[in-house]
Amino acid sequence: MDAQSARAEDHDHYGRMRMAQAESVLGNIALTLASNIFIAATTAFVIWDTGGGLSIFYWLGFIVFFNMVRYSTFKMLTITGRHRTHPEDVLRYLTIGALVSGLAWTPIPLLFAQSGETSGYIVFVMAGVATGAIIQSLCYWRSAIAFGAPLMAATLVMMLARGSGMDYLFASNVALLTIMLFRASVLSERAFVRSQNVAMRTTQLAQSLAVANTEINKSSHRLEHLANTDALTGLANRAVFNRRLEALFYDGGRDVRAIALLLIDLDKFKTINDTRGHHAGDAVLKAAATRLSSLCTSGDVPIRLGGDEFAVILSGRNAASRANDLARRFIDAAAEPVSFDGTEIPIGASIGIACAPEHGVDADDLYACADLALYCAKIEGRRRLKLFDCGLKGKLDYQRAIDRDLGAALENGGLDVHFQPQVDMASGRVTGFEALVRWWHPDIGAVAPPDIVSAAIKLLLSERLTTYVAERACGFIRALDRAGHADAVVSVNMSPSEFDLYSPAVMLGELARRYAINPNRIEVEITEEAILDPQKVETAFFDLSRAGFRLAVDDFGMGHSSLAHLISLKIDRLKIDRHFVTGISGSAHNQALVAALVSVGRSLDMELVLEGVETAADAETLRMLGCRIGQGWLYGKAMPEADVLTWLNQHRARAKAVA
Repeated sequence: MDAQSARAEDHDHYGRMRMAQAESVLGNIALTLASNIFIAATTAFVIWDTGGGLSIFYWLGFIVFFNMVRYSTFKMLTITGRHRTHPEDVLRYLTIGALVSGLAWTPIPLLFAQSGETSGYIVFVMAGVATGAIIQSLCYWRSAIAFGAPLMAATLVMMLARGSGMDYLFASNVALLTIMLFRASVLSERAFVRSQNVAMRTTQLAQSLAVANTEINKSSHRLEHLANTDALTGLANRAVFNRRLEALFYDGGRDVRAIALLLIDLDKFKTINDTRGHHAGDAVLKAAATRLSSLCTSGDVPIRLGGDEFAVILSGRNAASRANDLARRFIDAAAEPVSFDGTEIPIGASIGIACAPEHGVDADDLYACADLALYCAKIEGRRRLKLFDCGLKGKLDYQRAIDRDLGAALENGGLDVHFQPQVDMASGRVTGFEALVRWWHPDIGAVAPPDIVSAAIKLLLSERLTTYVAERACGFIRALDRAGHADAVVSVNMSPSEFDLYSPAVMLGELARRYAINPNRIEVEITEEAILDPQKVETAFFDLSRAGFRLAVDDFGMGHSSLAHLISLKIDRLKIDRHFVTGISGSAHNQALVAALVSVGRSLDMELVLEGVETAADAETLRMLGCRIGQGWLYGKAMPEADVLTWLNQHRARAKAVA
């Protein structure tokens, strides 16, 4: 607090103290003045009765008149509120009035004391009046002393003027009483001031606490709003979504009430962000939120879960039909383009719906069902509505079983690794194998390899899965060496998403050293889509190549990679997708495409491997086109290690017979 603020606060404090003193004095003024008049009347009658004459009643009349004037004046001050606006002036008026009143009493001891009997009464009256005035003005000593000082001074003069020793003795007692009374008056004001200071500080503290409490409540409301609201769209956020959904199931107990959940994804939102920028993406999200909110009715809870994903929770009667109607209307509303920066941005929405208790008995179940329905809506062509059904339930159970047990399968060796041979189509020599993961789940049966890989990525088990497969590939290479196939290469598939999680070169290098294998015997296969972003894979590919591992691009021809990317990444082999191979003996179009790919491979000094070779006619056509290495069921399916060794002996015998 600066000096000016401190001075202002002190001035305000002083003003409030004076106001309290003025209010206290004025509160007692009626009783004080009435007592003054009563004592004056009794005194006048005593003096008259002892022969004081009628002149004493002139004095009494003045006292009555003056006190009535004082009462009227102070009553007016109270009515006008001047004691609050100008307390210093009111206290000054009170002091002046008290002084004049005190002076008005001085004629009693000075003029009307006729005898010793009367003088004793007068001393009693004067001391009593002064004492009463002080008692009635404990909060402000100036008015009490202004009244009492003239009275006591006149009384002392009266006693000293009589000149007897007993009067001197009484005068000394009166003087001592006067001093004690005046001292008590000063001390009482100080006590009043202290008590008022404590009261005002307490009041200030209470007010400060009240203000602080109000601010805390406001801040709490603001923080609660921020904690529960999506900053961009103004919709409720995921925290509200979780609480609301849990509450609906919890409140319903075993008899779950009717609940419908919509999960909404904006179609191709990432493309909008990438091509138009994040400001355009934000504009699309705001527009979608506004349109969604406008379609919701009271009780519906529209939510932004994050990114381009929204949700709506409905409950009560006809929740399912209301959800279906809302979804259809939002798909239509979302189809309207969003205006941004003078252009129109086309958007759309896909929606999945699940209902309780039909599809789920808790919040997690219901969300999983709606999420699967949304996924199906997107893969069926987008801008669609999909309601969860029993068929999807089977897919959900399938996926849940994979998610639940994959970690344990990796830990306990529950996955199998099979190996499919790659053969020189001219000589029949086995040049290598591809390691392929297999999993027979005790509850759901065979699990498709892509589902295993997808689950591993989702569950952050990619490194463990790849290490699992690579370790068995290393053991298989050792077995090939013992069987006399020391030149065969084994391919291990990797997902490009793994490159951000760990170093494949370090992991494979450790395995190669542990199994004493030449790194050149291990080939890393990665899908063609990965090389669309060469900066992302360049470091990983460089590390793998420097460590001696071979590099291959799988499913070549199905993506959009450029020759420049292939050259910069120094790929060893291209694996041509089975889409171009199957039935090639009867397809001139595919023959031309494969011939072009062969030419590309030779130009870049890359070996080609043809996947999906299933017939002798296709193999012969490929060989005539200049293809050397084939992989497919014509030569052998993916087999366990023990079966591969048996197959190798049989294949070697057939190759010799053919030769």
